[in-house]
Amino acid sequence: MRQAIAGIAVALMAAGTAQAEPMTGDAAKKQLFSPSKMIMHIADLSQFGAGMKQAVNLTLDQMKAPSQMAKFLEAGYGYYGAVAFPVSGDGQVPPTIIAQLNTPDAAGAAAVAACQQANGGQCAVAALLLPRGYKARDLTLSQAATKRVVDGWDDGGMPKFLAYSPTTHAWGIAKGPTASARTAIESCKESDCVVAIADQ
Repeated sequence: MRQAIAGIAVALMAAGTAQAEPMTGDAAKKQLFSPSKMIMHIADLSQFGAGMKQAVNLTLDQMKAPSQMAKFLEAGYGYYGAVAFPVSGDGQVPPTIIAQLNTPDAAGAAAVAACQQANGGQCAVAALLLPRGYKARDLTLSQAATKRVVDGWDDGGMPKFLAYSPTTHAWGIAKGPTASARTAIESCKESDCVVAIADQ
């Protein structure tokens, strides 16, 4: 499986975007989903040609079982992710799988871009990797970042800040007497990083 860390708008998804003001750690935990449960949401496959659609369906049928989703998580392919294929062809091209981005839209966009770069033709999202029970909320973070908040946010001294990039996998945490919003953004290391969680 090919993984690129780098959405396409899917009607079901309203991806989390940077909120105007950071929320507290307690509020963030209420927004986030379980880091240990993931599902595959199949997209509209009408954009794939007849031959390709059959191959896509066969591949997704093999991937979507709960046991396979658990293996994906164990291998680091956590949400938010996407599976993309060329829209036409003989069905022999393997899927492009993107994982651990901070929003569904970012995952979809990255999967399409990586698929098109690898295959040279038009690609589309066939499925999204989402936390179980997903619905649009004010804050979404990758499975890795979510696990860090759920399991370890209360560790360490105050103040505490988490910054994330809505369009990539990047995130960063700053804690302790020298921590600030600026140091969290610097640790996030992307130009669109914003502070999402702050306890002061």
